[in-house]
Amino acid sequence: MAAIERPRQFRILIIGRANAGKTTILRAVCGAEGEPEVYDRDGNKPFAHTHASLKRGEHNIEYSLMFPNNPGFVFHDSRGFESGAVGELQLVREFIQEKARLGSMSNQLHAIWYRYCFSMDNNRLITAADKAFFDTIDTGSVPVIAIFTKFDACDSTACSMLEAQGLTFAEAQKKAPEHAQAQFDKDVLPLIKQLAHPPRAEVYLRKPGAIQKAASELIESTEAALDNDALKVLLVQAQHVNVELCMKGAVNR
Repeated sequence: MAAIERPRQFRILIIGRANAGKTTILRAVCGAEGEPEVYDRDGNKPFAHTHASLKRGEHNIEYSLMFPNNPGFVFHDSRGFESGAVGELQLVREFIQEKARLGSMSNQLHAIWYRYCFSMDNNRLITAADKAFFDTIDTGSVPVIAIFTKFDACDSTACSMLEAQGLTFAEAQKKAPEHAQAQFDKDVLPLIKQLAHPPRAEVYLRKPGAIQKAASELIESTEAALDNDALKVLLVQAQHVNVELCMKGAVNR
């Protein structure tokens, strides 16, 4: 009987616009500093520079991004979907489908992180591009985790609302995160969940100083969304941000 294949690297597609802070999350997850190195499909370095210095024309979703100190993760970067542009959406669709057809689990995608720059001040709570992704792209067994950024702006809005209801500033500030989350769950989350292929889980990123907490929650949500036990173990072993999950994984093995 053939041995069960166990991949050595956890492969993630991260979707989000340029300068959206994606690399900051990846550094936190990997316990890394600096920029990831870029590799082509053959494992060669096509450029002498790092991912941060790639020009727009040099960017390629096929390229693998890896931090030298943590080869347990392989990332693929999509630049996100600009308003009215369908080219990148089609590239992402084809990339996901191609990876799904690969026989080797090592080369398949294991998770997708969808970074969503969210603002309650924006009348369009879900853009047409976001809706197109979750409505038309079936990722199969590959879980999509939605990352809602700038959520502290929602806290600020909630704080003002609570003050208007008669609470003191201190009381409003304390209750604002819970109120903002409840408002989001009521007004926004149902719009996403009703789409054909909604994310399996959601993570909320507030102030930049809370990046470690958000990265830890992202790993925990991704692990919970996986159907494959071998991938769960691989993810827990590769990540450097959630110590509690590492200990739990060690006990369960």
